[in-house]
Amino acid sequence: MFGKLLRLLAAFLSWIFNLVFFPVVERCYGSKIVFNCAWEDPRCDLEALELEEGKDSVMVITSAGCNVLSYAINGAKHVYAIDKNPCQNALLALKIAAIKEFSYSEFWQLFGKGRMEKFSTLHYPRLRAHLSKESRDFWDKHAHYFNGKGLRPSFYFRGCSGFLAWLVGGYLRIIPGLHRAVLDLLEARTVEEQREIYFSRIEKKMWNRLLMWFLGNSVTLALLNGVPDAQRDLLEQEGGHASIADFIKNNLEFIMTQLPIKDNYFYRVYLTGEYTKDCCPEYLTKEGFEKLKAGAIDNVSYHTETIEEFLVSHKKKDITRFILLDHMDWMSTNPVPLRKEWQAILDNAPENTRVLYRSASETAEFVGDTEVKFNGKDQTVRDVLNYNPSVASKLHVLDRVHTYAGFFVADLRA
Repeated sequence: MFGKLLRLLAAFLSWIFNLVFFPVVERCYGSKIVFNCAWEDPRCDLEALELEEGKDSVMVITSAGCNVLSYAINGAKHVYAIDKNPCQNALLALKIAAIKEFSYSEFWQLFGKGRMEKFSTLHYPRLRAHLSKESRDFWDKHAHYFNGKGLRPSFYFRGCSGFLAWLVGGYLRIIPGLHRAVLDLLEARTVEEQREIYFSRIEKKMWNRLLMWFLGNSVTLALLNGVPDAQRDLLEQEGGHASIADFIKNNLEFIMTQLPIKDNYFYRVYLTGEYTKDCCPEYLTKEGFEKLKAGAIDNVSYHTETIEEFLVSHKKKDITRFILLDHMDWMSTNPVPLRKEWQAILDNAPENTRVLYRSASETAEFVGDTEVKFNGKDQTVRDVLNYNPSVASKLHVLDRVHTYAGFFVADLRA
């Protein structure tokens, strides 16, 4: 009887949660920043990409622009950042403007700390002149995100994923001792120290039915990492996981107990609202910033359209590295746009092309099965790519984000 009451209560809470927050999720895609920091590990990507300085041009989905800047720092001839969401490109545009206009200390305050006193009134006008009309329209309304005021004083608690980070931070503070334990974990110097803190002070306090329900809720997933139902289904059905909440729990445990946490800036920024000089994306290091400011930033452009739309009008055929993130999961049940996108990629790809992508599926068969025309023949994506599973597997284990079931590295067949 008690179990039935708990199930009824969970169902009621789920209904209320979706009723309240679903409009928030709906507004995120296209009208709000979904990702305020990139959620893919560029250290893995750069090793897989093997960029030849000044020769390889990159096309990547913009996300928050962190990795876009990393590729520019590491010698990409040009980085084409593509995103259908104008808010994501507005974020990259603000970073570009701040690199051009600010000193390193000012830039660190803005994007390292996520807050800058009187930013919207005192500092933003200096950046506004560098922005496109579309980006100005966005930041004219949202520059206050960086003012350091209110219940969410850091920019990294803003936007859809930032809102979730703020909620998670509140949850950690509710349970006595848990927030302090997590902060101590972030400061651990060895993996052995991490394990001791996790298993003695975090594991039993953190994981309960409420949190597992929260992590498995479709609205939470959309806020967490832009995970639509199609991607969730891939993870649970193709990945063979009992639930997506179990998948998240297992991967977070792996991160906390198997990989060094001291340089894992992805989780640090969402747990604390800021980076540290020793734990931050490459564009926030002094060396990375100075390289961008010295001219590498001029090798970055952003485009508010789909990959297919961009490639159809892009005639240079100069892109040798395509980084597709996990967005193809969104099209796993809709093969027509997926086929058009891959056809546009192949129509524009020179011989030495390499492709990277991630998926909630360990095999992503729907990608390989996509029908294309290449070299005058009807083929599939699987036919035209030469996959490198050994490199992908090695890097996948080391990925500091660790939220994807599959990572794929492939070269275009000659």
